[in-house]
Amino acid sequence: MLIVAGEESGDILGGAIVREVLKKRKLSLWGCGGRRMAEAGMEIFYPAEKLATIGFWEAAKNYRRLSKIVTQLVDKAVATNTKEAWLIDFPGFNILLAKKLKERGIRSTLIVSPTVWAWKYNRVFKIRERFERVLCLYDFEPGIYEKIGVEAHYIGHPLTAETAVFKSKIARTGNPLKKVPALREVFRKKQPLIAILPGSRPAEIHHHTARILAGVREFQKKHSGYAFVLPAANEKIHKLLAAYELPPDTYLTEFSARYVLSTATAAIACSGTVTLECALFGVPHLILYRSSWLSYAIFKGIIRIPYIGMVNVLAGKFIVPEYLQYALKPANIAAELEKILDDDAYRATQKAELKKIAARLTAYEPAKQAARILTEKLSS
Repeated sequence: MLIVAGEESGDILGGAIVREVLKKRKLSLWGCGGRRMAEAGMEIFYPAEKLATIGFWEAAKNYRRLSKIVTQLVDKAVATNTKEAWLIDFPGFNILLAKKLKERGIRSTLIVSPTVWAWKYNRVFKIRERFERVLCLYDFEPGIYEKIGVEAHYIGHPLTAETAVFKSKIARTGNPLKKVPALREVFRKKQPLIAILPGSRPAEIHHHTARILAGVREFQKKHSGYAFVLPAANEKIHKLLAAYELPPDTYLTEFSARYVLSTATAAIACSGTVTLECALFGVPHLILYRSSWLSYAIFKGIIRIPYIGMVNVLAGKFIVPEYLQYALKPANIAAELEKILDDDAYRATQKAELKKIAARLTAYEPAKQAARILTEKLSS
């Protein structure tokens, strides 16, 4: 069985799916993934971290390299008599891979729908041609595929169950952030914490971090008494972030975003899954994103909705402000953060909207749902 995940979020979901599948069936699982999939029992043929790219132009530059990896995966699948492939997210790569696999008689399931409701809707027709089915994280997505005759299932979002488990753990054991030497005085003084979340990809960190930190400095010209915490979930991210000179009262920690969000008053967040974490923790925030000018120009030409933040997509309106590309300026970050913290009515309205989103993300267990569907389809 071939399984492919090309990013950290895919590795997290993939690891959980591998673990659940192996409880049900003894299967030989191999493919692309990261630490979590390896720990769950999958043979790593190609490390996920070597697949990751960002943006249209960046992906184009890596097309030849990624095509070679596709060829290697298909050749190994044929050589090992692989009959099924479970391809997790990473649509630019996995949709191409599914085409090559189908040409060799290998069936594919797409786990995590691409954002066809936002841009590049025509991908649904490629998906119909190349995949047996799609497993969706959001409740409105199956209907998009069912309209064109594609088998689709709603499995829920992994963050919901993960966050519930995390909150239970923190309630029992306390937040280890409070034991970090640099933060002990912050917690003793009960200073409000602001989470800085510039993204998990190197290019996101490059495009966002300096601008966010400049925004923090701008905010600090008028406001004192706040602590800013920059989480680094792994050694690679920590090394990248450690290269930046931090403003006063700003701390780099080796804990992941959820440890900070569980005690945060507000957040400055890169567009992505972390905005859903903000909703699940009820943390008011602003959303930002910047990429290369060429990627942004292409994106602007094909986007089908007026927002990119997932909390706004689910709400169907702007409940959290977005500062994209040239609007990502220190002055804008400082002004929006001030509004979130000082305007009680504005803050209360955003918190109420985030609560609705959190309630909508019901406590499905996606890995178990996916494992059940996938193993049933193997039997049929």
